[in-house]
Amino acid sequence: MASIWFRTGLVAVLLAFASLFVLVSETRATVVDVQLNARPATITVARGVKMKAWTFNGTVPGPVIRATQGDTVRVTLKNSHKGIRKSCRGKKKRKLLSCLRFNRANMAMHHSVDFHAARIAPNVAFKDVAPGKSFTFEFQASTPGVFMYHCATGPMLEHLGMGMQGMIVVDPATPRPPAKEIFLVQSEYYGKVKNGFLKTSYEAMKKGSPAYVVFNGRSYQYAEKPIPVKVGELVRIYFLDSGPSLFSAFHVVGTIFDSYEHDGQPDEAIHNVSTQVIAPGGAGVFETTFPEAGSYPFVSHSVIDMDQGAMGMFEAS
Repeated sequence: MASIWFRTGLVAVLLAFASLFVLVSETRATVVDVQLNARPATITVARGVKMKAWTFNGTVPGPVIRATQGDTVRVTLKNSHKGIRKSCRGKKKRKLLSCLRFNRANMAMHHSVDFHAARIAPNVAFKDVAPGKSFTFEFQASTPGVFMYHCATGPMLEHLGMGMQGMIVVDPATPRPPAKEIFLVQSEYYGKVKNGFLKTSYEAMKKGSPAYVVFNGRSYQYAEKPIPVKVGELVRIYFLDSGPSLFSAFHVVGTIFDSYEHDGQPDEAIHNVSTQVIAPGGAGVFETTFPEAGSYPFVSHSVIDMDQGAMGMFEAS
């Protein structure tokens, strides 16, 4: 999902590294419309491994949403997670239960969406939406930063572990300096691989024992396809740990972060950071440059996470 935005005037063009797209449109200068569709989808979590996920808009993580401080964000959540799929229909009880246990995405589910960027009563805005229904609410993006959004329907651990999370960036009213911008979300998948599918496990989620720890939804994807950067250019990384349970220790081998803003707060930058711990649900903005041509790994420096997929590469030229 890691995405790079280039701004020309008021136009933003998103280039998505993993076929991720953002369904966000500005209807007025100060209103940002966000259309989220809660639905099951089959995604790739590692080379040769797929998963039946619960998603926003068919991807894990969900689409990157972008607004500017002071904007009104209007969110419409549609729940398309309805009923038993044809693959399970008509099966006798034992086989039906086995089918549903293998893929709970076959079952109708209520969903909701909680925006960490919002100052709003959760019982008013973050309501459960029944299958086939939709719900709209608004909030003012009063605080700049990088924030998580996620399904908050219980059991929330399962809904997050199945893939229902994403990032919203609220840019400060005073624009940041131009930079190459990259969006990274660290998260985990839980279960066991069988016949090329990750069979998800709520018990593994409760134990905090993941099968994969990933950046932007897929294990080792940026080791397989590095992110290109230019020597000496300012690179800004918007980073979110969407969990659901593990901390990140974000580090780029071969450089030092010139600045780090906790939760993306421009007034709270610290400088010359090598490795930064970010809690589940937490986020930050990193800025760095690459001093010479070469390959620069980026990782969660909790090394067990690296071994489970939390490693990628910047290729500087």
